[in-house]
Amino acid sequence: MIWIWKYVDDLIGKGLELSVLMELIGYWSLWQIPMCLPLSILLSSIMTFGKLAESSELTAIKSLGISLQRAMFSLIVFNGLIAVGAFYFSNHVLPYTALRMQTMINDITQKKPELNIPEGVFYNGMDNYTIRIEKKYSDKTMRGVMLFDHRKEDNSSFIIADSGKIETISDKRGKFMKLSLYKGHAFKEDQNTNNSPLSKARPFLRSSFGEHIIYIDMSAYALQQSDGSMFKGSSQMINLRQLGIVIDSLKQDVLDRRVNLAKELNEYYYFPKDSLINVDTVHPYAMSKDVFSMIAKDSREKVIQEAQQSVRSAQGYPNRSATFEEERTLNRYRYEVEWHKKYTLSFACLILFFIGAPFGAIVRKGGLGWPVVFAILLFLIYYVLAIIGEKLGKKGSMDVGFGMWLSSIVLTPIGIFLSYKATRDSKLFSRPAFFNKIANVLKRKE
Repeated sequence: MIWIWKYVDDLIGKGLELSVLMELIGYWSLWQIPMCLPLSILLSSIMTFGKLAESSELTAIKSLGISLQRAMFSLIVFNGLIAVGAFYFSNHVLPYTALRMQTMINDITQKKPELNIPEGVFYNGMDNYTIRIEKKYSDKTMRGVMLFDHRKEDNSSFIIADSGKIETISDKRGKFMKLSLYKGHAFKEDQNTNNSPLSKARPFLRSSFGEHIIYIDMSAYALQQSDGSMFKGSSQMINLRQLGIVIDSLKQDVLDRRVNLAKELNEYYYFPKDSLINVDTVHPYAMSKDVFSMIAKDSREKVIQEAQQSVRSAQGYPNRSATFEEERTLNRYRYEVEWHKKYTLSFACLILFFIGAPFGAIVRKGGLGWPVVFAILLFLIYYVLAIIGEKLGKKGSMDVGFGMWLSSIVLTPIGIFLSYKATRDSKLFSRPAFFNKIANVLKRKE
């Protein structure tokens, strides 16, 4: 819904077909899987093991000598398959989804709004025409039509009709709007009359008609589907191998720029080539002593100006190189973020399962109550940490690898701790155990 409302202004009034909207919503839904899949695994694992523990089925399993890890083994394998599928989805399906989604949004944005001619208003939404309709009817007929033709610069022709009808037709040539006008007059400036620009009288030709038909090309109002080639190089629309190639290219661009900077500074800015002094004929001791005194007085001002220009160029070139390097580096950070995302989704599926399953076994609560609340709170922690790490990584304020794995680094110890407690049948979250611990702390203080 967030995505739909974000682009609602571009969707309304375009006359989009239902199939186009459903395809776009389908791409949007696929785009949300990296956020929904970890939450789904966390919630389902808590509800499943919470229900098993609540109905004493885990107790029955353990009474047969089956450990919790063995009872979870099949689900661990299944969750591992989900993680592998998530990696495949993130590396292959998601780039294609992002490409198609962005291409469709771009095509819809460029599409012209659907013709909706209001009553009593001069409507100029049609190419080369302005139309005014006094009254419209549900059968696409209209009364009191004025049509102005702007295909010529002088805008000298227009039509007034008593009534008319609008129809849409399609053939091999494309889509057209058939505008049928009845009982009217067509006015046009007489181009054969040699009129002076200062003449006040500008004669018009008037012709009457019973029926006049105009065909207006509507191809510009149809959705033009592009191939999306302009977006294929984006960081979100390429796979893991392509991301590695782009990252290496950006690193090499920065290194090449640094080498060229040192080379060109030494070659062009260390000493001017076209100097007014022939340095080959001057003794080095004399030059180091006082070079300026060796220049003729009438040439000194010119030499100063050239020196200032050389210094400004020497200062500007490193600044431009620094800007180039900063742009390439920030761009590389964005690609590195997407590179790490291919792996973090799969790992999040694993770690959230090892948090949810032990937690459900400990709290012994299933259903849609407390487990849902805990799952949402824990997922919010995961999501906020992931967003913070991604934003700081893209800006270069934090190492990209550390930022992208920040949420996993924080949640992994939690998963290990809960798994350990669930294996030992801990009453970590039960009310009696909680209050007993508080009582023990108070006794120690006494």
